[in-house]
Amino acid sequence: MSYDYDLTHENIIKSAKEQFKENGFRDASIRKICKDAGVTNGAFYAHFTSKEDLFCGIVEPVVEKLSGLYSDVEDEYLDINSADDVVNAFKNAYKSLERFIKFLSENREIILLILESAAGTAYENFPDRITEYEAESMKKFFKASERFIGNKENVSDNIIRMGASFLISTVFDGIKRNLNSEQILHETKLVSDYCAAGYKYVLGL
Repeated sequence: MSYDYDLTHENIIKSAKEQFKENGFRDASIRKICKDAGVTNGAFYAHFTSKEDLFCGIVEPVVEKLSGLYSDVEDEYLDINSADDVVNAFKNAYKSLERFIKFLSENREIILLILESAAGTAYENFPDRITEYEAESMKKFFKASERFIGNKENVSDNIIRMGASFLISTVFDGIKRNLNSEQILHETKLVSDYCAAGYKYVLGL
C-alpha cells in the first residue's frame, strides 16, 4: 500500500482535535492520537516534532488570521480630526466587533481548543493576549484623540485594560456557551456601549 502523506497528515490532525478536546493538551496522548488515526508513532514524527508542534500547527493559522483582522480594524479608527470623530468612533466601534465575532464563530472549534485545551502550550494565556491587543488598540485610539478630549488623566492604562478585559471576556464567554454570532454580538454590543458611555463621561465628551 502506498504512503499517502496528505491523508496521514489529515488523519493525525482529526484524531488530535478529538484528543485535545476530550483530554486537554497535557493529558492527550501521542500514542492514542496515532492509534485513532491509524498511523504509527514513526509516521507521526514524519509530520510533527512533538505534541505541542501538533497543537500549534492546528491553531496557528486561525490565530494569525485573527491577528491580521485586529490590525486591519485598528487602522480604521485612528483617523481622528475632530471631537465629533472621537464620538463617532465610539458609536461605530461595535461594527469592528461584528467582524471579530463572526470570525471567531466561524472558527469556533479551533477557538474552543485554545480556550479550553491549551494549558501547557504557548497558547494557554490566549485570552490575556487578545485582551492586550484590545487594550493596545484603545491606547492608540486615545493617543490619536488626545487633542480633542479633556480629562485625559482619568483614563489610565489599568482602566483601559479593565474595559478591554470586560469586552473580550464577554465574547469568549459567548463562544463557550455556544451562542451564535448574532447573540454574541448583541451581548458584546451592550458591553461596548456600557464602556463607551463610561469613557465619554470621564473624558467629558
